[in-house]
Amino acid sequence: MSYHIPSDDQIKVALKEVLRKFRTVQSQSKLKELATKELNTKKKKFGVTGSRLRKIAINSDFVKLEIHSREGNPKKLMTKCPVCRSTLKRVKNLTIWGGEVTIEFRCPNCGYWTGKKKRIPTRYIFHLKKKKT
Repeated sequence: MSYHIPSDDQIKVALKEVLRKFRTVQSQSKLKELATKELNTKKKKFGVTGSRLRKIAINSDFVKLEIHSREGNPKKLMTKCPVCRSTLKRVKNLTIWGGEVTIEFRCPNCGYWTGKKKRIPTRYIFHLKKKKT
């Protein structure tokens, strides 16, 4: 059976519908399953990867992402965000001797952060953002 690749807009519509129904989805794999069901029709079957779905959700204005993580190798240097692949920004602090030290890395796009103990994402929880009044 062949499948089609949905456009970003089709994925956003499916994401919005899934989160409207469920409000919170507890994992990326569950979101993928629900969004794929929402996208599929009798005539067309769609396929989308979990990482593409996550990136589109991060860049949408209606999804709040919660990132659960575990400790990783503190010696490993990170330059790209493991969640959305954006460049991480260094958060620096001044030492008492006037030097600078990096205390953590932050992603300006998705909110991921890590300090000396590297944080490895293990679970993503997707929430429907509340509308501001």
